[in-house]
Amino acid sequence: MVDAELKSKPRPTTRPELKPVKLLITLMLGFGLGAVTFNLGQWQTDRAQQKLDLHQRQVKALNAEALTFKEQVVDVEALSYRKVEIAGQFDPKALVYIDNRQVTGRPAVQVIQGFKPEGSAFLIPVDRGLLLRNPQNPREAPPMPTDSLRSDETSFLLKATLLPRFAQSAELWGMSIGQAKDSIHKDQSVGYEVWSNFSAEEFQELTKQHVSNYVLTLQPMEQTSTQASGVTQKDGFYLSAVKLPEQVAKHKGYAFQWYAMTTVLILLTLFFTYREFFARVSDSKRH
Repeated sequence: MVDAELKSKPRPTTRPELKPVKLLITLMLGFGLGAVTFNLGQWQTDRAQQKLDLHQRQVKALNAEALTFKEQVVDVEALSYRKVEIAGQFDPKALVYIDNRQVTGRPAVQVIQGFKPEGSAFLIPVDRGLLLRNPQNPREAPPMPTDSLRSDETSFLLKATLLPRFAQSAELWGMSIGQAKDSIHKDQSVGYEVWSNFSAEEFQELTKQHVSNYVLTLQPMEQTSTQASGVTQKDGFYLSAVKLPEQVAKHKGYAFQWYAMTTVLILLTLFFTYREFFARVSDSKRH
């Protein structure tokens, strides 16, 4: 008789007052993480748009009419990637080789030489191209091509592209790699200065002349990744095209991952919420 009465009494649930609190914590945790991943996706989407806008500005600058000027200080942000035409001559004493470069897999150096505009008292660092090292003596600096040697008094019209600075590959993709002068290593070989990286401050100290706040390159600039990227030669220098990658696809890929994670988090939150709190309540009512 007593056993029958005990069986007929419903068993009390364990701390039922925790059910709403647990439900609230589950929802806050799931949707909170979903909000974080969604905002990260939005950030990557914005970055993709910024990179696309930057690429379009660079392409527009490359296609614009060439500028003619001889100022030492210019608005670099406004004039980056503009074609320029400046009359003047190269300074034979303002010459630096940048080491650890390659031409189709072969060791090379990048030639940076100061260009003095007509009637001015400053130098513009110019990337003239690449020179191959001698495979028989790879540590010896290659000589300057005879085709590139001009008389000190010979003035000519230099046609180049304006850049804010000489960049390693990572910087050309829009990523900072730190201060060049902090890691620069300088050496000499058969009378040539060979540096591990370029520094405008070190170049000014070497030449004892004022240096512009911008640099020029004679390397061709590729506007899209579909353009041919062959290596050409001019005045004895190898010229390797510099690409202007948009990087939009990379950021869109990251954004897709974050949005997918947001969707998964929300679906899992709803699934576990229903299973733990609503499905069990329905089962308890039926029993």
